[in-house]
Amino acid sequence: MSTVNPHAGHVHSDAEMPKVHEVPAAGPTAIDPVCGMTVSLKPDTRTESYGGENFHFCSGKCQTKFQADPWFYASGRAAGRKTAAPANVQYTCPMHPEIVRDAPGACPICGMALEPMLPSDEPSDELTDFTRRMWISAAAAVPLIILTMGELVALPVRDWIGHQTASYLEFVLATPIILWAALPFFRRGWDSVLNRSPNMWTLISLGVGAAYLYSLVATFLPGVFPEQYRMGHGVGTYFEAAVVIVALVFVGQVLELRARERTGDAIRALLDLAPKTARRILPDGTEYDAPLENIMEGDRLRVRPGDAVPVDGTVMEGRSSLDESMLTGESMPVEKGPGDAVTGATINKNGSLVIEAGKVGADTVLAQIVAMVSNARRSRAPIQGLA
Repeated sequence: MSTVNPHAGHVHSDAEMPKVHEVPAAGPTAIDPVCGMTVSLKPDTRTESYGGENFHFCSGKCQTKFQADPWFYASGRAAGRKTAAPANVQYTCPMHPEIVRDAPGACPICGMALEPMLPSDEPSDELTDFTRRMWISAAAAVPLIILTMGELVALPVRDWIGHQTASYLEFVLATPIILWAALPFFRRGWDSVLNRSPNMWTLISLGVGAAYLYSLVATFLPGVFPEQYRMGHGVGTYFEAAVVIVALVFVGQVLELRARERTGDAIRALLDLAPKTARRILPDGTEYDAPLENIMEGDRLRVRPGDAVPVDGTVMEGRSSLDESMLTGESMPVEKGPGDAVTGATINKNGSLVIEAGKVGADTVLAQIVAMVSNARRSRAPIQGLA
């Protein structure tokens, strides 16, 4: 019995054949030794040579880190580093430490600006901003006081230029202060209402806002007021009171922020005790200065005379005297030899030491002291709860 092939004699044309899309072959790639990203190799790819091998980078930042410590990244040691921290910076209220937020803002209880919990060398943006607003408010407050109270010191400026003109001039001087300089006060006052936690910003916002709005109506719509409200040539205004209040509050805020800034100097001084680099000894005996953040437990480090001990560790070779006054307050140096423990930020006096890194980063004694001082700065005495 013959079998008939149904496809026999059937020829597919090019139009009928399914098209197969060819996937272009990917170009050569390499792994960035710093961040671990895959880098496409192109003529303009950032490249560094070390130990007869080429390393490629995804960005200039990674290349700069590699240049600072090529052995650390080329040897693969970076892959074993503890990546415990860059936890997000948290912010807390200096008056209410129980308030902790992941982003800057204002305290929902007292309205003060939150500050970072971790000490920083960066200047306070709030202090810079409030200082500028304070000087501008003070510059506007002086002519306003002269316009309204000049006659008390034999300067009847209001009589010279006329009541209405003086009112318009007061409006021009006060408006930018109320609508721009005092804007942080109104924001904090509004937040206190939303949080149902009235505080001093609530009072300041109500007082300044009421004085400005009343004066605005008195200047441009004096006819809406009864005759009893008229004083001499027109209805009295309170532009100067609103601006003076704003200026004085800024003075208090700036003084407080400067005081807090000075208390942070002690923390910054502690941070400055630690060296920025450590002299690492490689397995082949060569030495070089490596960034302190790249030092890992077990690294062998050279501490030369006059240098600060970079991390907590144990003496492996050499003998010397260490100044531990930053830790104990004792001015007499302490002799150290093989097997003795050393503390980071203490000063090596005379001999050369080889130490093995034991505790690094946030585990060092210095880091714990900084953390304790920072926590103490934010803590409140029990008596303050009665204030």
